[in-house]
Amino acid sequence: MASRIINTTPRDGHANQLIILPVTALSCFRALFFPAVLSKKCSMATLFGLLLPAFVHAQQEATVDGVPGNEVPRYFSFIFENDIFVGEDNGYTNGLGLAFGKGPFPAFNDDNLPGWLEPLISQSYLNKGEGMRRGVAHMYYQRMQTPQDITVAEPLEGDLPYAGLLGWQGTFYEYDENRADQVSISIGVIGPASLAEQGQSIIHTVTGSDQPEGWDNQLKNELVGRVEALRVWKLARTVDRARDWDVLGIAGVGLGNLQSGFGAGMALRWGSNLDYTHSTFSLEADRQVNSLAIRESNGFYAYVGAKAGVIVNDVLVQGNTFTDSQSAELEHLQNQLSAGIVWSMGKLAYVFQLSSFSSHVDFTEKREKYGALSVTFRY
Repeated sequence: MASRIINTTPRDGHANQLIILPVTALSCFRALFFPAVLSKKCSMATLFGLLLPAFVHAQQEATVDGVPGNEVPRYFSFIFENDIFVGEDNGYTNGLGLAFGKGPFPAFNDDNLPGWLEPLISQSYLNKGEGMRRGVAHMYYQRMQTPQDITVAEPLEGDLPYAGLLGWQGTFYEYDENRADQVSISIGVIGPASLAEQGQSIIHTVTGSDQPEGWDNQLKNELVGRVEALRVWKLARTVDRARDWDVLGIAGVGLGNLQSGFGAGMALRWGSNLDYTHSTFSLEADRQVNSLAIRESNGFYAYVGAKAGVIVNDVLVQGNTFTDSQSAELEHLQNQLSAGIVWSMGKLAYVFQLSSFSSHVDFTEKREKYGALSVTFRY
């Protein structure tokens, strides 16, 4: 297929403005060096406020001479993960996310990146390939985990600690018809500042589930971060058929006090519009931005996948980095099995995935399972 030249035009020549709240921003900055005394002022509102420019850039308009149409598609996604989909309530129990993104466009620059990331991403390998398409997504999320028995206040020794995570994740894509590179940067906070206790209480009230009793023993406040690089490439595929299939190879490595590790896997997909939809594919449900949402035509595909890897460190299992807290013995060798379906109708697109994970701790061999549903609106 011949490559296409895509031209972008900024909406205006003015730089986005950043308003910083001095007191709360200083509290978060101080906490970067003294996590044990993370200020209560560094909460959800502060975290979102400091990262708001990422959302502003995600909404900035640009025009393209390419597919689809004459305007770079923008999208909004809501992601809900919960073990209620599989009738369980332990381990990774719930996650919520809101994602904003845009793409494809021809290059990363200050028109589509927040100012503090532009020098890093625009000079990286993601911006070097000619004829490649690119995209960006910014997600604000909350996740929570509990031990096996949530009806007792003190978790059993060796079991997962109560933990919540509130954060931002920026994911940057470069892709063509055969491969895709993804780089994700995550910044967040664990501990009471994550508001996980309140979030789980609300969800359990709505669903009629048992109320968790052990959040007083959750991990303490700490700033966490992670950088991850992922490559997805097509190992085999059919073309020019109403319903195609392909086999994807997946490999990634991540580093940070949130989690570090590496792994690889494969996925089999069957359906329509498989040409560029590997660009945002991931077996991690909260990372899979629905690329069918940016296409004008309706479509669907089903997939199954598996991956295995080595986890070197995981703060949600091993406990706080700098202070004493609940902790468990990390199981370093881990694997995952997933299956799901992706479909789009008009401006709406959906992903539903079921996943099974090997135990993250030596305490038990019981696999963790949960489901995930995301709804994406293109505008």
